[in-house]
Amino acid sequence: MNRDDKPDSAKIKIQVQCCSLIALLGLVIYGNHLRNAFQFDSVAYIVNNPNLEHPKELLTLKFLVSELKSRSLLRMSMAINAALGGDQPFGYHLFNLTFHIFNALLLFFITEKICRSFFRDRDDRDDSKIRGASLATALLFLCHPLQTESVVYIISRSEVLSATFYLGGFFLFQCFWEQRRSASRAMKFVGLPGALLLVFFLGFSVKQTLITLPAILHLYALCLSDRESGAMRFLQRWKWVLAGILLTAFIILLRKLLADESFLIGPSNPEEMVGRKKYMLSQPWVLIFYYLKLLWFPVNLNIDPDIAVVTHVLSWRFLTPVAFIGALVFLSAKASQSRIYFFVVCWFFIVLSPSSSIVTLHDLAAEHRVYLASCGFYLILTLSLWQGIFNRRRFSAPVKKAMAFSLLVILVGALGTMTVKRNLTWRSERTLWEDARIKSPNLVRPVINLGRAYSLAGQTGRAIFYYETALKKAPAVFALNYNLGELYQQQGRGEEALQRFRVAEMLSPHVPEVNEKLGEIYMKTEQYDLADRYFKRAIELNPKYAVAFRNLGILNYYHLNRPKQGIVYFSRSLTLDPGQPEADKISRLTP
Repeated sequence: MNRDDKPDSAKIKIQVQCCSLIALLGLVIYGNHLRNAFQFDSVAYIVNNPNLEHPKELLTLKFLVSELKSRSLLRMSMAINAALGGDQPFGYHLFNLTFHIFNALLLFFITEKICRSFFRDRDDRDDSKIRGASLATALLFLCHPLQTESVVYIISRSEVLSATFYLGGFFLFQCFWEQRRSASRAMKFVGLPGALLLVFFLGFSVKQTLITLPAILHLYALCLSDRESGAMRFLQRWKWVLAGILLTAFIILLRKLLADESFLIGPSNPEEMVGRKKYMLSQPWVLIFYYLKLLWFPVNLNIDPDIAVVTHVLSWRFLTPVAFIGALVFLSAKASQSRIYFFVVCWFFIVLSPSSSIVTLHDLAAEHRVYLASCGFYLILTLSLWQGIFNRRRFSAPVKKAMAFSLLVILVGALGTMTVKRNLTWRSERTLWEDARIKSPNLVRPVINLGRAYSLAGQTGRAIFYYETALKKAPAVFALNYNLGELYQQQGRGEEALQRFRVAEMLSPHVPEVNEKLGEIYMKTEQYDLADRYFKRAIELNPKYAVAFRNLGILNYYHLNRPKQGIVYFSRSLTLDPGQPEADKISRLTP
């Protein structure tokens, strides 16, 4: 080994040590969540998902391509877990954690390249400081409590997995940018575009956040361009004209979007809370005074935050954060030391733009949406702290490094402890929704879900208490009336159950389960004609509803004196569900 090889070997050794530290801390901080149960939407999309009963049918190239817009690769990742571990949550949690750690490793190398590229002309560039800043950024990303929802909440895998492709594509572009002058024409015009297209295709099949990657790549190249380059000279010469054009286009687009909710993406889904106009007006506040606040002060984390809806464009809750965003972008663009600040500020807002603009989502804010965008915050925080330490002339270099190391240990220790504690909140439906109920006392969803959690745990009395509490706040919620009706029925409170199921039927008349429940109550109270009508309505809505066919068999065979018709219904019920209760008794009645 010659002398020139030694620095590279030392550098690789340090990088391996940093990567090992990142992986170890990831396992330590998140290890206590691996046995957590499925939560919230994970139950519907995983436990109760019929497609995962035969996961191998999803693991094909045809499925990946044909279901691209429906997050095919994300669903395939769930199918892999289902094939390997069935409905046990451990494998799903381990998958999320593995990719979260991998993303932190990617961010470590990406940050190192960003710093070396932006500070390439600085006289005080120090490899140890750059590597320390890269490690600090990766560790903050790894252990910040705001990341908990993305890692622990299984269905938020879309954020973690799409971030892997996003960061991977950005890292590929960085590698090419460093070698662009020596790269072959084949690499420039075939290799890199092909690799980025593949990454984009795979990432897009997880989550549409990848749509912002081209903008980030162009911004990165522009920020690294020399001041005398053609692109920079063009921008410098026409900056005010371009700014005027962009501002005019933005105002026209905003007006159109606010005036016509069907523009570009079609009308809002009826199940959404507020509609696109109110959603868009509310997002600047969410960006600045919710997401950024939690990044600075990660306390009172909440799966169901209570966010006020902004209804008018002249509201101070809209104008204040818009002015704040404009000031942040302007000040970062004016930063005299480096364009890195402008780049990372733009990273934050660009990455969040799909979920915080025209794409109307059910919830105004969700912690997992900040997962990838937060990389920019961690980098700018680290650079600010590093500058505050290393620009102090009265301290020697060893003292400055000791101060930086101590600060990093304190930050990682504090944030990691908070994350470990937050993981415990996600250990069960009851702990999760009790936490949300306390932090969002005006919202009804936490109360409903807390009632559901107690119902699943067999604590019917507590479940009824929370359902009845929620009913006072929101009497027109279908799930609330239906679930409460089921519990009343279990306790033999027929009249109360009937009342709740009738309300549920009025709210959603095309749900077969409601009609079947009404049929059960009417059959028990000997109102056989009504029971017959509701059971038949249930099988009209769902021709494969085995329970409804079975009850029609009981009704016709034992109560309506139509034994032949009853046998037909029994036979159909057994065909649909051979393992139903009293199947042997029913089979003796059928030929």
